[in-house]
Amino acid sequence: MSQFGMQVPGGRIKRGASADVYTGLAAVAVLFLLAAVIVMFGAASKVGNGSPIRLQDPQKIQLPAAQTR
Repeated sequence: MSQFGMQVPGGRIKRGASADVYTGLAAVAVLFLLAAVIVMFGAASKVGNGSPIRLQDPQKIQLPAAQTR
């Protein structure tokens, strides 16, 4: 029967869904996004005087001096 493309009901065991390459890529993307959020949280905490959601005071902005060679 397989010569004609016919399938017998129950003739093949159905498997559940399995992870593929796209699932792995999505997991890697989520990990990179989590790492970016953590890095930006730390940078925002430094700029916002300890609070990542507080804005920097415009009167107290200090830039490090440029080093010349």
